[in-house]
Amino acid sequence: MDESMDAPDPEREGRPKPSRLQLVLPAKPLASGFAVAVGVLLAIALAATVAGISTVLISIFLGMFLALGLDPSVRAFERRGMSRAAGVTIVAVIFLLVVAVILLLLVPATVRQISAAIEAAPETIAAVQQSGWYLSLEASLGIDLSAVIAEGIRSLTTLSSFLAISGGVLKAGFGVIGAVSSFVMVVVLTLYFVSSLQSIKAAAAQLVPLYRRARFTEVLEEITRSVGGVVAGGVTLSAINALVVFVIQLAVGSSVPAVMAIIAFFVTLVPMIGSLVFLIIGGVATLFVSPTAAVVFVVAYLVYIQVEAYIVTPRIMGKAAAVPGVLVIIGAMVGATLLGLLGALVAIPLTASMLIVIRKVWIPRQNSRTEPPGDETVR
Repeated sequence: MDESMDAPDPEREGRPKPSRLQLVLPAKPLASGFAVAVGVLLAIALAATVAGISTVLISIFLGMFLALGLDPSVRAFERRGMSRAAGVTIVAVIFLLVVAVILLLLVPATVRQISAAIEAAPETIAAVQQSGWYLSLEASLGIDLSAVIAEGIRSLTTLSSFLAISGGVLKAGFGVIGAVSSFVMVVVLTLYFVSSLQSIKAAAAQLVPLYRRARFTEVLEEITRSVGGVVAGGVTLSAINALVVFVIQLAVGSSVPAVMAIIAFFVTLVPMIGSLVFLIIGGVATLFVSPTAAVVFVVAYLVYIQVEAYIVTPRIMGKAAAVPGVLVIIGAMVGATLLGLLGALVAIPLTASMLIVIRKVWIPRQNSRTEPPGDETVR
């Protein structure tokens, strides 16, 4: 062995040993601090930009998920021998017809029912105040609930409240305009994504190295198929749920059955917990009809929840949403905290996608590692 390797280096021995402070601090503190400051400013600017275009991003995200929900229908037409272009055309026409029906029939009916409910509100409140359960509740609490309600109504008629309500109405008007424009954008994006879904997946596969492209395409195809099944199945279940609510509300004599059905549709899009949440909402709302009507609604809707859980859901969803129940609840809670109702809706498809990646990519990779890293073997 060369002895020069063991010989001490005079230049290294003569160099002073750096202190702990010199080891921690960067070699060029001014340049490093400036780079960190610029990075922080860029991060803040990026966050502000994302927040500014959040409505557009949500519209794109929602359009993509709706397109994935329509994709199983296109696949069904393809299995019957049609070309994908013909299937996309048929699905797009049906989708536009459904949108037209919602705009031309459900929206005017909902507006009429809301107006009728507002006009009948004084009579409804007076009838509730004369009911037996209201009088017993008032007696048990020991307060005059009628005086409290009257004081609240008087406070709403003051000048400051009027100005606040006027500002709120103005903001609501701008909100309605924004909602209409977002709705049109979502419809257009949905149709675009449905027609170009295959090319989008092919373009995404081109970004992956060639030796991984086949595996990536297989996993991506399974993810899109699973997410599409979850979205389509969830919308179908919510539509059935809304129809059941509409029938029950008509049977108990509700003045706003269409409104309750629309609320049920959007609330029950959240799986598992959505039906339980609407059970409370519907029960409380039906109290304004009568306590007996509320009991009838709660019992009938509970029966439907059981039928949906054990008969309807397995037939519609099949194996599309093979997600454990605890992950469904956790995903819905996390998604609702981050993005509200939209976050709760997309949480389950995202959870299903992550489970597919774990099952198809991560677990096989871990199973292929039969030897520990390094040259040493485990004794």
